[in-house]
Amino acid sequence: MEEKSESAATGWPPRRMAYFALAILLLAYVFSFIDRIILSMLVGPIKADLNLSDTQIALVNGLAFSMFYATMGLPLGWLVDRTSRKGVIAAGIALWSLVTAFSGLAKDFGHLFLARMGVGVGEAALSPGAYSMIADYFPPKSRGRAIAIYTMGVSLGSGLAYLIGGFLISFANSQATITLPVLGALAPWRFIFIAVGLPGLLVALLMLAVREPPRRQGEGAQAEAGQTQKETKAFWAFMKRRWAVVAAYVFGYGMTNVPFAAFLAWGPAFLGRHHHLSPKEIGLALGFIFLGPACLGQVVGAAVTDRRYARGKLDAPFQTGLVCAVLLIPFAALITLAPTAPLSLLALAVSVFLVCASVGHQATVATLISPNRLRGQVSAFYILMQGVIGAAVVPLAVALISDKVLHDPGKIGLAMAIVGVVGVIAGAIAFALGLKPLRLALAPVTSSIDPS
Repeated sequence: MEEKSESAATGWPPRRMAYFALAILLLAYVFSFIDRIILSMLVGPIKADLNLSDTQIALVNGLAFSMFYATMGLPLGWLVDRTSRKGVIAAGIALWSLVTAFSGLAKDFGHLFLARMGVGVGEAALSPGAYSMIADYFPPKSRGRAIAIYTMGVSLGSGLAYLIGGFLISFANSQATITLPVLGALAPWRFIFIAVGLPGLLVALLMLAVREPPRRQGEGAQAEAGQTQKETKAFWAFMKRRWAVVAAYVFGYGMTNVPFAAFLAWGPAFLGRHHHLSPKEIGLALGFIFLGPACLGQVVGAAVTDRRYARGKLDAPFQTGLVCAVLLIPFAALITLAPTAPLSLLALAVSVFLVCASVGHQATVATLISPNRLRGQVSAFYILMQGVIGAAVVPLAVALISDKVLHDPGKIGLAMAIVGVVGVIAGAIAFALGLKPLRLALAPVTSSIDPS
């Protein structure tokens, strides 16, 4: 009764309902990253079984996923803004789970490429809908922490993917084939895809049990509510009005995330090549780093931001990002320039903490500055840009510096350090330039901020 009366008084959904939805969204995000990363742990047996080249593996693991993950975000964000958000998310979960399992049945490059395309399309449905629902479940004073809990799925999913991948590779090396009902004898890597894919269907069913929260107007968009239209042109009109804060939002978080993106693309290869770690050692080390410092960073960064925002610091999200980006600069270099593996992993742990403390609550900005009916599209635009920066530009930039500037593939670590340091410096500059535009964008609601 107390929870219901509190809900009626504040106008927000009951806390228990909100946290149940958040738990399901977090679980979905964890599964999405497991399904996304697991292929990179199985490159060897896939190449041998399907007779693929390195170029084909790169196309499957990079282009096939990232191109459709990034480009499908905008139309799916449009759908999220107009239809049942939980329905769109549940359909996306079911799609990426099924095609992940289908990857285990691929007969050639074309089948595997199509399956990874499907994973990208399915996962593109998750975050725009999740950010929109979280904004309607949690008030501004606690929204940053709620979003950080959701985005913790990146760290949890990545960590579990590395741990599971390391364990399953060891298991696969001890098995010739695995026999399943109906499907018969399968190569171990095929069984792994099926084993990690099919459980996602249960998560899709759980998503359908989540209640759709009433849509609310964005706090920072009250003055613009009358201008908001249903047509897509309203989205571009909004982007034009708020170009300064949107640019700082996209490039501040996107560039601060560069060392993280560079390591996801080249880190395991660097650790194996330069520090001679085995796949199992790499999986354990990276698993614990992504499960520990990464999750802690998201919680700490969001808590600091929420506290400062509640005290009237309207630019708190960018302030947190700016401090983290400046602190990150030396560690972004030490990840690959440290002389020993323990020092390299220590620098990685600190870097991951700082990146997650900065980026983990990024969607708070989108939920504050954009009208409700545009939140999905604004979030999808951010995801599109991050897909371009993190999945396309960063890995290619590292390779080009290594091959064309340093003229030595063995210096991939130096190339990663250069890209990482330049990225975080650019991120710090973007945050600094975005402080005033963010304050101006949120100024109309200064009096409505809850100081509690």
